[in-house]
Amino acid sequence: MFTLSYNVNSKVHRVREKKEVDAFFSWFMSVLPGCLEELIASVKETEGFADWQTDYTPGSLLRLGDWYETQIKTRPYTSEEMEYMKHIMRFDEDRPIEFDPWTLTSDTLATSVKMGMYYGEVFRRRLPFMEWKPCKLGNGKSKKPNVDYGQPVLDGPKVIHLNPVSVCQSVAFGIARGHKSGQYLHEVFENNVKLRENMHNK
Repeated sequence: MFTLSYNVNSKVHRVREKKEVDAFFSWFMSVLPGCLEELIASVKETEGFADWQTDYTPGSLLRLGDWYETQIKTRPYTSEEMEYMKHIMRFDEDRPIEFDPWTLTSDTLATSVKMGMYYGEVFRRRLPFMEWKPCKLGNGKSKKPNVDYGQPVLDGPKVIHLNPVSVCQSVAFGIARGHKSGQYLHEVFENNVKLRENMHNK
């Protein structure tokens, strides 16, 4: 029913009914332990990473980020996907908007979800007042669905929620474009922690 190879920006998430959101969240949490084991095994089986310390500390994200950088692969958009991208980008032939004609492969998306799970667990251990929850929030008076609607997020009192999979997919796209390195995963972690620590303590 559900797949690990999901894109956080897919329209599939935005049209989910609340019951489907709960079902997706339950599935996500049920596969999380096994996915973490698979990720750890994959990293340690890679040459040069056998000694990676899987202790769920912020420091472990440094080597993990280096490994992640070696796993990013892309594929061209299908014609259907290209038309959809033109639609959401409001593409105008007279005023063309440049955007990448490619996306992450299914294997890379699946890896990014597993990375998000690990990233989330590191985050949860650092800030224990935050927990995995399904995102059902709307924005403002219009109740427009949140950008993370329908997806598992980390949420807690007095803080804005965090979508760990979204963070890891953003890093993956940055790596693919040559704008970021795997080390950015640790940097953005520290920034996210400081932001939510400050919010929670106010």
